[in-house]
Amino acid sequence: MKKACLYIRVSTDEQADKGFSQRDQAERLQLHCERNNIEVKKIIFEDHSAKTFNRPEWKQLLDELIKTKGKNYDYVMFTKWDRFSRNTADAYQMIRLLTMSYNIEPLAIEQPLDLSVPESKTILAVYLSMPEVENDRRALNVTYGMRRAKKEGRWMGKALPGYINKSTEDGKTKYIALNEPEASHMRWAFENIAIGTFATEHIWMMAKEKGLKCSRNSFWEAIRNPMYCGKIIVPKFKDEEMYLADGVHQPLISEKLFYQVQDVINGRRRNYLHGGAKASSPEEYPLRGFLRCPVCGRNMTGSSSKGRNAHYYYYHCTLACKQRFRSEHVNQAFERELKRFIPRKGMAELFQMVICDTFNDNSKFLQSERKKIAEAITTQNNKLTKARELLLLETITGTEYKEIKSESEQSIVRLESDLQDLEKKVSHGLNIELLVSDALRSLKSLVKLYSDANIEGKRYIIGVMFPEKWIFDGKEHHTTKVNEAALLIYHINNKLQHKKTGVSSSKSDYSGYVPSAGVEPARFPTGV
Repeated sequence: MKKACLYIRVSTDEQADKGFSQRDQAERLQLHCERNNIEVKKIIFEDHSAKTFNRPEWKQLLDELIKTKGKNYDYVMFTKWDRFSRNTADAYQMIRLLTMSYNIEPLAIEQPLDLSVPESKTILAVYLSMPEVENDRRALNVTYGMRRAKKEGRWMGKALPGYINKSTEDGKTKYIALNEPEASHMRWAFENIAIGTFATEHIWMMAKEKGLKCSRNSFWEAIRNPMYCGKIIVPKFKDEEMYLADGVHQPLISEKLFYQVQDVINGRRRNYLHGGAKASSPEEYPLRGFLRCPVCGRNMTGSSSKGRNAHYYYYHCTLACKQRFRSEHVNQAFERELKRFIPRKGMAELFQMVICDTFNDNSKFLQSERKKIAEAITTQNNKLTKARELLLLETITGTEYKEIKSESEQSIVRLESDLQDLEKKVSHGLNIELLVSDALRSLKSLVKLYSDANIEGKRYIIGVMFPEKWIFDGKEHHTTKVNEAALLIYHINNKLQHKKTGVSSSKSDYSGYVPSAGVEPARFPTGV
């Protein structure tokens, strides 16, 4: 009597859970064996896809065949060939393995074939290829559907941190919406990465402490996704190039902020500390990571040494120059440095007058900014047109043209986001007086803010006030670059320190020191 192994596979988990398809296949296979006097030695139930043979139950069957050399079975039976496989190439290899290595014949009872007849291979090809074609068509339809949805601005897949997947009341349309408090944590992360005071890795750690639930890798992937500024990536497909579509969801941040973060991540804009310092440091070393050695120019670190009665703390260089300074003296000198930026009586009012006078001339300011952005966009479009002409003349290759086109289009997208951000400020009304007032309030109490802050707050203030690392020579701090708003205060303090009041001087003398358009006076976060 011939012996058979019945192989029963369903195409979906739903069918597997309900059991109807499995039961129906089992009944038909067992009835066929009874009619043909075939002994059923084993019945295998599988609920995995037939795209490959990497299926748990099938792999166990192969392991058994290897051990017994196929002596337990004469047939592997299934109802149709699409139950066996939906991959033509894999199916032929598996048929060859069963027949040649183990002398077992695969048999589809509803699509019977005599594989010893050469012409049967033609019909077998049809039986195997049709399910594969059906799978490919279904996959292609899904691809087209998802691509169409992305073009329409819909987010496909699991929502990123700060958003949550939702459905309309009728359940027909799915969308993503802001999810608090994670949305606020992600917004805070973007804003602080753009500032550049702390390294991105430490921004993630600080966001986790605030309550953000996101792994390290997921965070890095998230902050590079333009979905947060309201854009959906439509990937390259055939002759269509990749582009960004306007999303239908509510953006978490502005486009300008998103591209500022990308510049920081990619190393094109290192405003603070050339990549950011660690967010935390021992209380005795708030300046660690901000100082350079006055001899060799390398970064100075901090450590302590134990004396007879106490520990002594030092900032020191790690190389052979052996420069070191008592941390207490360095920290005290830094607080004296901060006092220079506290506005004297009358100086704050003059500073506010200079800033507001410059920024409140909206018509001139907007006209100038719009003109700059429009000229930059025109330049990029001309560059793209010129590259197209060179391509037609075969002066440059298609690859070179694509590189130029991609670079120009990215520049245009960023310029348009700057223009959009400018228009939003106009429509919402930029309250420059309030911004300057907040900044001055922080500057007036700068030393107290610094001394009362925890170590993270102190390092935040240091990074905001001094965008670049500096040298301590043993007595004084020699800074190379200072926050532009604080620099103007310092200039006014020095210029007018011998006058009783500062308001009588011409404000036009200082208009050149006002930060460029789009730069807001530094404000310190609450709680530092």
